[in-house]
Amino acid sequence: MGQVKPGHERLRELLPAFEQPEVWIRFPRQLGDVIFSIPFFFALQRSWNAVAEAQGKKIRWVAVGHAIGAAIFSEAHPDFIAESVIEAGRDQKPDPWALVARWRSRPPVAFVNLSQSARLAFAAWLARVPIRAGDTDNHLGFLYHHTFTYRDLPIHIVRRYEPLLAQLTGSSHLEWTPMRPAQFGGQGGFDLLRQAGWKGGPFVTLSFGTRGYNKRWFPELPQWTGFARLALEAGLEVVWLGGPDEVELGGQLAAQVPGTLNLTGRTSIPQACAIQSEAWGNVAVDTGLAHTAAGTGRPTLTVNGASPEELINPLGPFALSVRGPCIDAGESRPTNLKVELDSTAFRVSPLRAWNLLQGLVAEHDGGRQLPMELPEALRERV
Repeated sequence: MGQVKPGHERLRELLPAFEQPEVWIRFPRQLGDVIFSIPFFFALQRSWNAVAEAQGKKIRWVAVGHAIGAAIFSEAHPDFIAESVIEAGRDQKPDPWALVARWRSRPPVAFVNLSQSARLAFAAWLARVPIRAGDTDNHLGFLYHHTFTYRDLPIHIVRRYEPLLAQLTGSSHLEWTPMRPAQFGGQGGFDLLRQAGWKGGPFVTLSFGTRGYNKRWFPELPQWTGFARLALEAGLEVVWLGGPDEVELGGQLAAQVPGTLNLTGRTSIPQACAIQSEAWGNVAVDTGLAHTAAGTGRPTLTVNGASPEELINPLGPFALSVRGPCIDAGESRPTNLKVELDSTAFRVSPLRAWNLLQGLVAEHDGGRQLPMELPEALRERV
């Protein structure tokens, strides 16, 4: 498309013509990918909000995406996300022609496509939205003023947004901010927690479900219930979290560990995230709720045996992944698995997961002081 002005400069020029400027963001499909895009979104929002405020204007931010991912914004505070356009399937996707009609009568100042969606990209182009940005992996770069490449890069998914952020704000600096109910909503999750029997004490959340078979912590019943019993013995309450697809397994897990709180299939994504934000600690497999938990800033352990950590590790100051040895080593416990797994998670014991989570919580709560008698040189190295 040739040389174009940086997005923030173009925004500054355009804003006088917009009584109520809107910025539409089309987020990726999967929840984990949506969470990975949030540092980009935080940085973009802060930069562009400052440009608008300098002119006495306020940007109205609109999130578009799928029910399994962008629904994280469905209960957000309106100053953060003013509107969520959520699709759920083939017959529940935004009508591009309806958007063209809406955008021609009240055009947004910008459309940013962080997904592979073609219909919204074409709608923005047809409506002549003045700032258009998006992923070129689907060969639609001609529709945008600002482009970036997302797929198959040898860097963590979060950092793949840096080039686009630089084009839109003048800086590639991504901003991590904890995902809290004040922005994302979900306060109703605590009512559900109390209804399930929560006594108000510290609790740990366990998110066991995933659509990726190899990502599961097999054998699931002894692994998860073993961890739950360790948590109960330590005086913690245990909360099972998961989506509608995991209701049956959630019921089995809760039944095997009486006294645990089963919210499987009962919470919205924002409600689950809100609950995780107040947890003593969170444990999950590589699933969307691992990323929301890490994103809250609370101690989060991901039991991971199949996913490439360097690309998808959950992002947070107290987030850690653990995997087992690549082969049976030492005194590995027999698992009696009857399937071949391209995973090592089944070699992670509940006790190892418990010990690691305790370490994360200790660090979060201030850590342990190194003994003063250690030599100064050693203290610096440690």
